Amino acid sequence: MATVETREESVVVVGQTETRTPIFSVLVKRTYQIRPGRAAERVPLAHPFVRADVYYDHGDPESSTVKFENDLAPYKLKTDVVLIGKAYAPGGNPATEIGVGLAVGDHRKVIRVIGDRRCIYRADLPPAFTEPEPFTEMEIRYERAYGGTYLRDDPVRMFPYPRNHQGAGFVLKNSPEAVEGLALPNLEDPEDLLAPERIVLGEPERWNGQPLPQGFGWFQRTWYPRCSFVGSVPGFVDPDEVMREETLGLVPQGQIALARRFKLPSFDVRFNNGASLGLALPYLKGGELVRLRNLTPDGVLDFHLPNDTPRMTLDIGLGENTLEPVLHTVCIRVDEMALDLVWRGAHPYPGVDWLPEMKRLTAVVT
Repeated sequence: MATVETREESVVVVGQTETRTPIFSVLVKRTYQIRPGRAAERVPLAHPFVRADVYYDHGDPESSTVKFENDLAPYKLKTDVVLIGKAYAPGGNPATEIGVGLAVGDHRKVIRVIGDRRCIYRADLPPAFTEPEPFTEMEIRYERAYGGTYLRDDPVRMFPYPRNHQGAGFVLKNSPEAVEGLALPNLEDPEDLLAPERIVLGEPERWNGQPLPQGFGWFQRTWYPRCSFVGSVPGFVDPDEVMREETLGLVPQGQIALARRFKLPSFDVRFNNGASLGLALPYLKGGELVRLRNLTPDGVLDFHLPNDTPRMTLDIGLGENTLEPVLHTVCIRVDEMALDLVWRGAHPYPGVDWLPEMKRLTAVVT
């Protein structure tokens, strides 16, 4: 049998670790075909590195969410697991609500997918919700999760939901103009469903109690809590308030108060992880079982991550060093039955003052 040549994408980038140690990172990207019930199989040519964020519908950051994030983060503390795809009603039969699930090894996330609904304004009462419309498939993207921008057309008074500027259902005032016909989120946390009594905040300071947006894709850098790791924390929150993200261990305790006292670093390497809530996982090794439920027309898809860990060496003029491979990103492109893996090998160097003395930069990947 003839051997099929396979080629990965590789690049060397500069970054730093969580202890601010300067590093060169060798990044390697490989692409695989998903095979139900088996390990994914490597394809001859890797999907190219994403070098600039790609937005849905060829949009821009002001009106669209990220579909594919830049692959070139030099250092991540966890493995980002990202799924690009749709929810499918079981058997192709129209449904008004279904559950969809993504599991990797022992880690599992479930989202409630609900058909299109809108608000009905009621004077001096909480809004009513229309009944969800039946659907057979629905894209899973953050425009369909809880969030949005209140009074988007008024640049003076507009207020974006800090956790998701592009979603649905976020409203401050119970007025006909703001509430009547307001689209509601399709993607919700089954343990924290949005109720009519909760839809109108009344005051912007109450935003912290609203639902965390749900998805399987990339969580944008400008949304809280990710933006807080580059020193940008949202307003309209008391410094002593306990953020929901604190209770989940996603941000430091007392983060808002620390930020207001300038006691947080201007850059925290946690910023580089961009997976959805619950999908930035302790480093995966390869070989883990992946289970998808109601994310394909067949309803069930199980496969294993591949085990072919790349070997990487780097010579910066001080001798060749073998690098420890770490899995940065698992991107599942379900409708294409494709899988992209990005691996990192990191090597410290003395610092920027030393760079003019560097005689060689040679990376080898096999």
